[in-house]
Amino acid sequence: MARNPVIWSDYPDIDVIRAEDTYYMVSTTMHFMPGAVILRSYDLCHWEIISYVYDTLDSTEGQKLSDGKGIYGKGMWAASLRYHKGVFYVCFAANDTGKTYLFQSENIYGPWKKQYIEGFYHDASLLFDDDDRIYIMYGNRQIYITELEPDLSGPLKGGLDRMVLEDSDNYKLGFEGTHLYKINGKYYAFFIHWAKNGNGRRMEACYVSDSLDGQFKGGDILDDSFGYINAGVAQGGIVQAHNGKWYGMFFQDRGAVGRCPFLVPMHIEDGLFIPDGRKVPEEIEITSTRPGHIYKPLNESDNFLYKAD
Repeated sequence: MARNPVIWSDYPDIDVIRAEDTYYMVSTTMHFMPGAVILRSYDLCHWEIISYVYDTLDSTEGQKLSDGKGIYGKGMWAASLRYHKGVFYVCFAANDTGKTYLFQSENIYGPWKKQYIEGFYHDASLLFDDDDRIYIMYGNRQIYITELEPDLSGPLKGGLDRMVLEDSDNYKLGFEGTHLYKINGKYYAFFIHWAKNGNGRRMEACYVSDSLDGQFKGGDILDDSFGYINAGVAQGGIVQAHNGKWYGMFFQDRGAVGRCPFLVPMHIEDGLFIPDGRKVPEEIEITSTRPGHIYKPLNESDNFLYKAD
């Protein structure tokens, strides 16, 4: 058994995938360099850092701290991690440059090839469809989906480009934190969401459609503070474990500790992915694909005494 939160540390805006017997997770690193941290697990509960996607992003004056201002709280947010036909993809927008970045590599450890996607896509999620067409879903309050060129350089001329959901009159943030999947022929989209007249905390929402040009239907699926100052456990994606079970990996803002990841067992009910018991469990029964693996600690003491190389 494992306990929630599965990581007592700041790993926000998480996206998780499984490649064969291994789970990988990417998390927001904002202004920190190196950036876009990649973690590895064999049971979805124990994690270790294995790499970063980039050492430096664009080397702007702000990123180099040479402009007297810096980019505190900006930089990369909410990356989308995907694995398609033997290639890993990491996509995100940076709030200081106003650009959307795409990194790809055949090895999760890198090196990563960097390119730009024309346009700015807030909290974006990549989707590689069965017919090899590629889409990006994104937005804040208004959620859009745009078909991309085969080389992911920008929007495909004449391709799909539409708004799928809107929550523009919310007194706080509307839908954002998009995660899009195609599962058993249906398209599932997950978002973070503030209720208009609810209890004032963030919730997780799930919507489903038979096609990308059809109507997405659904609603809020998780409204749980886990007993902590009315802070909702929400924003993240889902992943299918090696045993066929589905899990959501969401986070909760726990103040000075940071935004901690939670693992939530999921199932399909009335066409939507729903957390088991509609709650975040205190304990989760887990199995490992490599039971003997010893994980490197995420946090260690450091005396900062290094010999010059």
